[in-house]
Amino acid sequence: MSDALERLLASVRNPIRYLGGEPNASRKDPSSAEVTCALCYPDLYEVGMSSLGLRILYGRLNELPQVVCERFFAPEDDCEELLRRQGIPLFTLESRLPVRSFDIVGFSLSSELNFTNFLNLLDLSGIPVRASERTQKDPIVVLGGSCLFNPVPLEPFADLCVVGEGEEPLAEIAVRLSEVKGRPRGEVVSALGEIDGVYAPANGRRQVSKRFVKDLDEAFFPVRWMTPLTEIVHDRISLEIMRGCGQGCRFCQALRCWKPVRHRSAERVIHLAREAYRSSGCSEISLLSFSSGDHPEIGRIVEGLVAEFRELRVALSFPSLRIDTFSFSLANRMREIRKTGLTFAPESSERMRRSLGKEISDGELVRLAGEAKRAGWRQIKLYFMVGLPGETEDDLDGIVRLVREVSGVISVKASFNTFVPRPHTPLERERFITAEEYEDKRTYLRSRLRSRYIEVKEHPWTMSAVEAFLSRGDEKAGSALMRVWKAGGRFENWTEQFSFERWREALAEEGIGFDQLSSGPRGELPWKFVRV
Repeated sequence: MSDALERLLASVRNPIRYLGGEPNASRKDPSSAEVTCALCYPDLYEVGMSSLGLRILYGRLNELPQVVCERFFAPEDDCEELLRRQGIPLFTLESRLPVRSFDIVGFSLSSELNFTNFLNLLDLSGIPVRASERTQKDPIVVLGGSCLFNPVPLEPFADLCVVGEGEEPLAEIAVRLSEVKGRPRGEVVSALGEIDGVYAPANGRRQVSKRFVKDLDEAFFPVRWMTPLTEIVHDRISLEIMRGCGQGCRFCQALRCWKPVRHRSAERVIHLAREAYRSSGCSEISLLSFSSGDHPEIGRIVEGLVAEFRELRVALSFPSLRIDTFSFSLANRMREIRKTGLTFAPESSERMRRSLGKEISDGELVRLAGEAKRAGWRQIKLYFMVGLPGETEDDLDGIVRLVREVSGVISVKASFNTFVPRPHTPLERERFITAEEYEDKRTYLRSRLRSRYIEVKEHPWTMSAVEAFLSRGDEKAGSALMRVWKAGGRFENWTEQFSFERWREALAEEGIGFDQLSSGPRGELPWKFVRV
């Protein structure tokens, strides 16, 4: 470590974020590799290390003998200030080499509100933010994640965009780069852009079909589970048991963008859980999928994990459950180990749920609340959306009735988000409600949900508005994004860092009004060339 870097790490808050050295982190030598890759989840270490996708990509690349893959994350403001003041380029955790010295720099983008962080990290690394300004000495910048189902706003900044599940195409990019490395940059980018599921904006738009893993049982899983040396957001083993979603919710990208539905067998899940626990000693295993209750062997999985981990006092949890596939007997079995929370997403009133593809009644949810209370749970979390197409005051009244009925049985934490129309869904052209409409709905719900047994939380409309703008954006969205970053946009997933005024000014400078955002896209959709 250089003296300057050593002094920097001694001066920042929580330096352990930047040190690496966690159990099960890669110890491969970059100097011996044919291809080096630096991967990033563009948020703080505590958030990025909670991403299963990043862990899968990191582990999969380090399986390749000719590749070394390392990690970096967004530094907090104090560290960024020191990096810029002292002229130290952003570095990776494992070798502390400059990010710009790697052959591939990859970003996992699962939230539009991290786009400004992505641009900032390029700049902190000394990599030209615009792809057109990069030279032979600059790395190939690869973007992936759920935000890439509409890559158009990010085209000016990406060398390559991976559409769909990334572990196979990213490994193919690394292997192919080992074969074409040293050729002129344009030739390299063009060659890598020919890989299935990969789109190179510099080559011009062509139809690109998403990539997906065909056999989940054979797919890579990081059983050498890295154990952070500091607390992270989700400090647990996230064990993916299923990909895709077989339900028909019309507002959700999961049905179309992550199809087909694929399952890990019960035997494979139990084996992976056993190996990941042996390597890490984590005290919680989360069964990850869009709706874990839909797994055809979920009973066998839970029974097997309970038998495996009962004596070890390892908690089991479901981060995602549909009410209509929920089995209370399974939840009770999981509680034999340690109590975990219950979270459901009714989304809206019973009438709206049926129109959206969720066939579950209020009465069934109230019944489940009673069973939860009798079994010893103290609280249920309920997630709702406001601003759905066709929503009426009667639907808001239906939400109020449901929350009140459930809160008469068990304490409720009700969370409200504004509906964001997403690409590739049946609702992709729908309008996004105005700030005035949102405020009316928020006030209406708040005034009717005042109870010591009800806690209400809301995701700010302003943040959802930016998500809606970027998720359905065209070329102008990329220009506005650049303006917001230059004006100081950072960590916009964090409410205290988010500035709607910056976005309002940037959109005005690009000649975009929020009335256009509310009305929805007209004409040809920017993401039409992406096939899901």
